[in-house]
Amino acid sequence: MKNLNLILLGVAGIFLIACSPDEKAKDFDKFTGRWALHLVERKSDSLSPWQPAEGSYKNRQGYILYDGKGGMGVHHVPEAYESYTLEGKGGLDSLTTKDLRHLAGNFVYFGKYRVNDSLQRIEHYIESSSLPYMWGTIAGRAYSFHGDTLTLSPITDRYPKMRLHWVRLEDMP
Repeated sequence: MKNLNLILLGVAGIFLIACSPDEKAKDFDKFTGRWALHLVERKSDSLSPWQPAEGSYKNRQGYILYDGKGGMGVHHVPEAYESYTLEGKGGLDSLTTKDLRHLAGNFVYFGKYRVNDSLQRIEHYIESSSLPYMWGTIAGRAYSFHGDTLTLSPITDRYPKMRLHWVRLEDMP
């Protein structure tokens, strides 16, 4: 009977530790910091190799930030986005069609995140976005770390597939 009580006590202790709400994923802290977009790749089908993205995703630039407390933000834009000079000079009402097309390449969202390291997935709970249909949605990403590079791949069952490579920034204190 004494051995049974010890076994039950041990199992209960393991259960309590495993279910602790304060326990965070082992990879959670690896995300913390700022990351610069290095490369976007696409894969057209299951047999094709990963290739640098073309079109609107070719040479994109931007950043992703994880605050280490569960908050995140991402912003990326087409190559040379910051070099464009708006044709309209009188405020929003004066923007030309060309200006609006340029601004439409701006992609941003902010929200909370959760890491599931056993599945190698991170979920972004989108609270605001430059794309209205994304508000209140969850963006799931498969992830991997290789040295100072974080690779995020949107989880989808469709092709083409995409993955974004982010390089950790060494911020000054």
